[in-house]
Amino acid sequence: MTEKVAATMEEKTEYDNFVGQVDETYLDPTLSSFLEESEEELQENLEGWRKHWKGMPEYKQDHKKAYKTIYVHFRNEDDYEDFQKLVGQKLSEKTKTIWHPKLEVTKNSLLRWVEEDNDD
Repeated sequence: MTEKVAATMEEKTEYDNFVGQVDETYLDPTLSSFLEESEEELQENLEGWRKHWKGMPEYKQDHKKAYKTIYVHFRNEDDYEDFQKLVGQKLSEKTKTIWHPKLEVTKNSLLRWVEEDNDD
């Protein structure tokens, strides 16, 4: 029978042990409690964007939800291949969802705001 020996490690670095201590700063779960700014300074910085937004067009997000979602089950691989042909989309083992007709996504990096020069 072998004897089990408890392994011990000696700390080589000194550190502050805060176990069991409570930092009152983090009892208030507001954003300002984690920052070095006062509540007033934080509010000023958050509202600072208004200075730069003058004359910019209002942005309205279009409704992007699906009209209807269905789950499709396939009895075999041939049925799965037929489905791809029917919807005109190539699917892979990693495909989880598709749109019909195929959703054409424009990369945000290709979008630009262009303002026409209206010289009177």
